[in-house]
Amino acid sequence: MTAEPAAARGGAVLRQLTSVRGRALVVVVTITALTVLAIGAATHWVRYGQLEASVAQGTEQEAGELQRLLDRGPASAEADAMAGPPAETAPEDAFDSRFDSVEHLLWTFMSTSVPAPDEVIVGLVDGEVRYTYDGPAGEGLSHDVIEEVVREHGQPDRTVHTIGQHDGRDIGFGLIHVDIDGDASEGYLVVATDITQGRQEILDSWWRYVMISLLFLVAASAVAYYLIGRVTAPISRLREATESISVNDLSGRVEVPSQDSDVAHLAENFNGMLDRLQEGFEEQRQFLDDAAHELRTPLTILHGNLELMDEHDPHDAAETRDLMLDEISRMNRLVDDLLMLARSRRPDFVRPASFEVSAFLDDAFARLSALSGQRRWRVDSRCEGLLVADRERLMQAVIQLAANAVKFSAEDDTIAIGASWGELDDGGRRLQLWVRDTGAGIDVKDQARIFERFGRASAGRTVEGSGLGLAIVEAIARGHGGRVALRSSLGAGSQFTLMLPEGGPSPEPAETPVESLS
Repeated sequence: MTAEPAAARGGAVLRQLTSVRGRALVVVVTITALTVLAIGAATHWVRYGQLEASVAQGTEQEAGELQRLLDRGPASAEADAMAGPPAETAPEDAFDSRFDSVEHLLWTFMSTSVPAPDEVIVGLVDGEVRYTYDGPAGEGLSHDVIEEVVREHGQPDRTVHTIGQHDGRDIGFGLIHVDIDGDASEGYLVVATDITQGRQEILDSWWRYVMISLLFLVAASAVAYYLIGRVTAPISRLREATESISVNDLSGRVEVPSQDSDVAHLAENFNGMLDRLQEGFEEQRQFLDDAAHELRTPLTILHGNLELMDEHDPHDAAETRDLMLDEISRMNRLVDDLLMLARSRRPDFVRPASFEVSAFLDDAFARLSALSGQRRWRVDSRCEGLLVADRERLMQAVIQLAANAVKFSAEDDTIAIGASWGELDDGGRRLQLWVRDTGAGIDVKDQARIFERFGRASAGRTVEGSGLGLAIVEAIARGHGGRVALRSSLGAGSQFTLMLPEGGPSPEPAETPVESLS
């Protein structure tokens, strides 16, 4: 009965540790712990170094005093020597005018020196202790220990420092080599310093530092856990949103934090991605719905005519064949238009290149004139200059607009094309390329609908066509970063104007506006 809850708790803990919040907390705690440890270790290493340096400093001080005594001679130290000589017997030449022996120098020095409470000063001649001046620090420090240290670490003409343990105490030894010209004896002045208390104080402070650091680390971890939770909350909501999204439901969105941060930008970008995905899925769904709806009628016609066809009547079979070919051609055109609209959102839908506007207008007029010889074709205006655009796509749009103008105009109506440059607010230019007719016009209530897929004006429902022409024109304009403007009214005709940026597609094309003639 308890295994499952325990496993569940273990899984919850594992998920917490592997989450963004958990991983960030582990990183923060690890870095903080290593930093605190490094600071503590460096501090106590410096303190240990200072303690050992104090031992060396004391030794160097005694060495300097010994050298100064050697330079002055014994005469200056006779009075001091009588005041407190060491317990050992003075040498025979103790009061000579110069130092003739190592014994003489060591006896004189130790007779005039007073060691610190934690120091022991010992004079050795030829490896044997001759003079000792010690206090509390010298308790338990035998001559044998001193002699052994000198044998192991003593070096001629050098001052040596070493630290060792004796009888549970930490002792710092300074070994000063002593020699006198004309004396074959080898002497050493040994300064032994008890550093046990100093090292213990450093060790005690280290443990206090560790305990305080642990308490600090726990408090810092709690604060970091709270702050990281607040910072990563949008990421958690982002994860929850991704889990709730499916192919059938792309409506979920992430709450964008109020403050300007990387997380806020991430949430905005994620929502924008979902918007684009949802738009793409809706377009695909719309494409399938449109294809199913528009293909159903010709398929029904084909099916019905095949059922009614008299296969033994050659005339009926021929009529049915012609009818089926017409319907199949219409279906092909419809499928091609739907595929073009489906591809219009792809980045390679238009392939811009530079071309001369005037030459394009001449080419377009030559093609449009062949659409219907019963209309009066003209060029309203022309302009010079280069345009960066997909020439074939623009030609397709112009032909489509002209074909619509033919459908909704009567004999002797005028259909005109034209082009001119317009100024933009940012100082750039845009090309205004239009197709105008004097036909029936479009009612205001229908002007927005005709740009939709299969959208038709009320007066044009009996006109043959797929209802995708203006949607294709609008897609071509949008692909160029431009737009389509419509000016029309009933009985006055219509003018469709493509407004295209001179330098090529812009990243955010505008939506197609519709305006009516006054």
